[in-house]
This record gives sequence, C-alpha cells and structure tokens, in this order.
Amino acid sequence: MPMTSFPKGFLAGLSVRRMPLLQTHPGNISWVDNGAPSILPNVTSAGADGNPGTLQRPLASIAGALLRCQQGNGDIILVKPGHREEITGAGLTTQPAGAAGTSIALNVAGVAILGLGQGAQRPTLTFSTAAAANIPVQAMGMSLQNFRLLANFADIASMFSGASASSTTSTIAGTTMTTGTTTGTWYPGMHVMGTGVLKGTIVVQQLTGVTGGAGTYQVSVSQTVASTTITGGQSDFNIEACVVEDYSSVLNALTIFTGAGIANGMDRFRFAGNRISSLGTTAATTAIKSGNFASDGVEITDNFLNYAILNDTACLFAGGSGNHTSFQLLRNIGYKPNTSSTGGSFVSGSGTAWTGMAADNYFWQLVAATGIWIPTGTKLGFQNNYSPITGAADKSGLINPAAV
Repeated sequence: MPMTSFPKGFLAGLSVRRMPLLQTHPGNISWVDNGAPSILPNVTSAGADGNPGTLQRPLASIAGALLRCQQGNGDIILVKPGHREEITGAGLTTQPAGAAGTSIALNVAGVAILGLGQGAQRPTLTFSTAAAANIPVQAMGMSLQNFRLLANFADIASMFSGASASSTTSTIAGTTMTTGTTTGTWYPGMHVMGTGVLKGTIVVQQLTGVTGGAGTYQVSVSQTVASTTITGGQSDFNIEACVVEDYSSVLNALTIFTGAGIANGMDRFRFAGNRISSLGTTAATTAIKSGNFASDGVEITDNFLNYAILNDTACLFAGGSGNHTSFQLLRNIGYKPNTSSTGGSFVSGSGTAWTGMAADNYFWQLVAATGIWIPTGTKLGFQNNYSPITGAADKSGLINPAAV
C-alpha cells in the first residue's frame, strides 16, 4: 500500500463539515434509519429494530441501537440523514408512520450517537405532546452530535436531564458494590462517586435487590471502599454541533440540559459548536441548568445563541449556588434583547469560589447602566469578553467586566 500524505494520521481526528470521520471510539458500529429504503445502486431495506443494524439493513430507532451497545465498550451509533423521532413524554417516543412507540434513555456508558447530514437533513428529535417530553441521561460518557432538536410544545421543561442516585452505608469489595438506603435510582452505566471511589468507576449491572435501589451491583473497577455514602450520576455528557430550535413563541423549550441533582452530577459536561434559535417568550428560559450543585470541568465553547425573550434570567448557564471549578466559557456569541439584568443576562450564579476562564465571548444585550452578562464575585478569570454596557441599540460592546 502506498504511503499517504499523512502517515502519522490525524492526532485530533478528521472532520468534514464538522462531522468526525475518525471517532476515537474502539467499539462496534450500528446504523439507524427510519426513512424510506434507498434505491439502486445501493439497495437497502427499511429500518427495523429486528435488523442487524448494518448500513444496508439499519435499525429503526436510537433506542433499538442502544440495546445492542455494551457498557464502556466505546460503541458508535450512526444515524442516517432524514431520520426522525418524536419525544412525547419522559423518554417516550413515537415512531413515524404509526409504528410502535419506544423509549429513549441515554443509558450505555461511552456511546457516541452521530447524526449524518447537513442542514435540514440532519437527524431530528422533536419534543412534543407534553411539557415533560424529555430524554434522561443515565450513563456517563455519552455523546450526541449533529442533530436537530426541535421544541413543538409549550414550555418544554428540559430536553435532556441527568439522573442521580445516592445510597447511605454503602461499600465496594472487589467489583461488587452494596448499597444501603437509596434516594433516586441506580442505572447501568451510571458514574459511581464518593470518598475512596476510584474515578471512572461505572455500574455494569445490578446483581440483587430492589431494582435501582438498595442491593448489590457489579462495577467496572475492582477496589475496596469502606462504608460511606456513595452517589451516582452522569458525567462527560457531550452535546455537539446540534441545532436547537423552537417552532414558535409558544411552542418552545425552556432548557436544553438540566444536571443531575447531586454535587458533581454534571462534571465535564460539554456543550460545543451548537446553534440555539430560541423564539419562546417564557421567563426562566436557560439553556443549561446546574441546580444548586457544584460541578467540575463544565465546558461551554463555540456556540451561537439567538434569544427572543425579554426577561431577567440568564439565558446560557444558570449556576445556582454551586461553585463550578475548571469552568470553561470560551468563544461564544450571544444575542438577547434584554433590558434588565440583576443576576447576569447570560450566566448566573451566587457561588463565590468558581475557578476557570471566560474568554473571547461576545454577548449583546440592551441592559442599561452596567450591562452585566455575568454576576460579579464568581472569581472566574476573564479575558477579552465584550458586551454593551449602556443599553444603546446599534452600538458595539466594550470589554466587560472592565479591563484593569
């Protein structure tokens, strides 16, 4: 075989139109497509969850593909252009053409779900029928890339939300975790955390006990942990190169992702290269919410945000009272015709011990006086962020917070 021009490969992967051709996942590949079968020269069958999931005989649903994935195996799900699924409740979907409904939960650790296609041909997930239409994120290390996420019901509470569990008097001996009294629900693929727990430990399967509650579980890493409170949540969830749109001012999403309700329940969440077109006029419309819980390593980078709402709520990230460490807010562009802001028009939070950087962001607003886009006192590092400070239209922003 002749030598290529890149004999050492591509250290950062290779993408065409922002879609990765080389994904750093070593596992199996499944194809998903519920559109019409293709015609010559590449004849394929209609998508069906009884198919083997090959390019020519794809599966019909993302849920069907997840059933074929293994925890921590690094599997990839490739979703063909034009694929559509409707999210009608808490993880519930209805397939097109009257097919049987399925349930989507992002519940297999390390799986990347990659949408293929450009523009309106991206695979589409439409959230409809109920404000509770939602996809739960139960496993760590999951990735969703290049999808259209559409809101088609009033005030969709949260398109995605992190699951959590907390168990008292719990131990780990070898690869067996024994849990005591449990709040929330344990799921396979969940990230296991607590004093003495090795980082990167996940739940492989439940062995005994109440489903999702007190009992014994197989974990991925052998270790010894004395009796303590052990928690579980998602981490390393990635939403990348997606388009998020409202159908109208009253068919709208309030939130894209809500973190699990525990400390460190959304560690290393990544929201990168996405485009938000928000038409809703409902207050409390915020793309990412952490609740009042700390996180580590959250990355919000290279996004474009266009908001129609006029309210006093941070539209990008609501940090609550938690302190967010190693926080990255880089190269985002945001438009919001907001005329008042007491807690930050793009980022809010009352924590005073954040660490990390906010750099090279461009936020436009019509807030008079201070033009605050993030509250003072977080202790983040700031560099080269621009935002208007007088509320004047048709004017450019200044460095904000002010340079010293």
